[in-house]
Amino acid sequence: MKKNIHKLIVVLGMHRSGTSAVTRGLQVMGVDLGENLLPPQADNVTGFWEDVDLNALNIEMLHSINSDWHSLIPIKPTDVNSLSTQGYSKLAIALLQEKMSGVDVFGFKDPRVAKLLPFWKEVFLQNQLKVSFVLVIRNPLSVCRSLEKRHGFDFEKSSVLWLEYVISSLAGIADTDCVVVDYDHFVQSPDGELQRIANVLELQINPVEFEKFKDGFLSKELRHTVYDMDDLQQVSSILPLVKEVYSELLLIAEDRIQLKNESFQIKISHWNNEYARLQPILVLADRLNSTAMTLTAKNSELTAKNSELTANLVEKEIIIESLQTQLDHDRQVISVLNQQVNSKAFKLALWFQKIRLIIIPPSSFLEKSIRWAYKSLILLRSEGLIALLRRAKNRILGHQTNFPFQFWITRNGYLRTKREKKTKN
Repeated sequence: MKKNIHKLIVVLGMHRSGTSAVTRGLQVMGVDLGENLLPPQADNVTGFWEDVDLNALNIEMLHSINSDWHSLIPIKPTDVNSLSTQGYSKLAIALLQEKMSGVDVFGFKDPRVAKLLPFWKEVFLQNQLKVSFVLVIRNPLSVCRSLEKRHGFDFEKSSVLWLEYVISSLAGIADTDCVVVDYDHFVQSPDGELQRIANVLELQINPVEFEKFKDGFLSKELRHTVYDMDDLQQVSSILPLVKEVYSELLLIAEDRIQLKNESFQIKISHWNNEYARLQPILVLADRLNSTAMTLTAKNSELTAKNSELTANLVEKEIIIESLQTQLDHDRQVISVLNQQVNSKAFKLALWFQKIRLIIIPPSSFLEKSIRWAYKSLILLRSEGLIALLRRAKNRILGHQTNFPFQFWITRNGYLRTKREKKTKN
């Protein structure tokens, strides 16, 4: 393979356009994509094939100029100057030098580069790099459907966003080595499309790596939607300019016309002017979209709080239900007590209680005497105490003692004493 020191391959294209699959295909040609790549996610299980550091830098730069990947307004020359003033040029140059150290051919992709292309072209120039571009396109209808499912974007916004990415890319690569690849063609004929890319990039395909890519990675199931030009033409909500640009780019992807063709360069300039005329409307659209996103975020926050309050309410309802169950039980107990209170036996018992209070007043001498006698009777009738007293009696009477009393227990359980009489000899 021909060695290209300090050669850089940059993959451009709108989000959800198949840039990940095409970027992975560059490895077949020996292009190094780095070792610090974004991990696969549910919406892209085969991987993004994007460098983590470059991706983070692009996100940070867009935020620093109050923009985002889904903003419809292209960045302006003043934005590029602002990025340089903030020191991002030095960061980007150092980062690229680090990534390309010891690498013959380095490649990277991040759809945000299409928006930041004026900035990155200055970085490439300062690094004195030989840069080639791969522009990946896909039917705008497929992109809009994907963005609608993934982010909930309106169909009209997604189509204009596709146009902004593609026109920004074309305006920045018109005078460079570039190959345009249609994603649907790439999936249908990967060998032919990879060979087209290799020819433009002056690289060679490794047959072993190609088989690994074709059998282990590339699959027609990667495309969840497939539309043709006729499907696109029938959608009235998509701007005619979008349909025109995609139709012309398909001719480039099929090698029926050349990107550097003078007539095509004129078309690119015309498209760029047409898009520039939409700027006032796009500014308003971005503001409305920003407001909508803010309201959506607040709505999500309120929804989360509502869910928390609902959970608390359910917990309180469970507690109330438990208390209600206890209350019902208590009511049943009270009802039973009321029945008892209202019964004749209970009323009779109350009558006897009143009579007892009259005959034996509380805390009176009679009441105390009766209580003392009752307790004494209970105590003396205790079988254990009676047995103890009997054993004590037998022991005392069976020995010579000086006790003046004798103890015995009558049949009815009362303790009796009798003064012993001394007998004279």
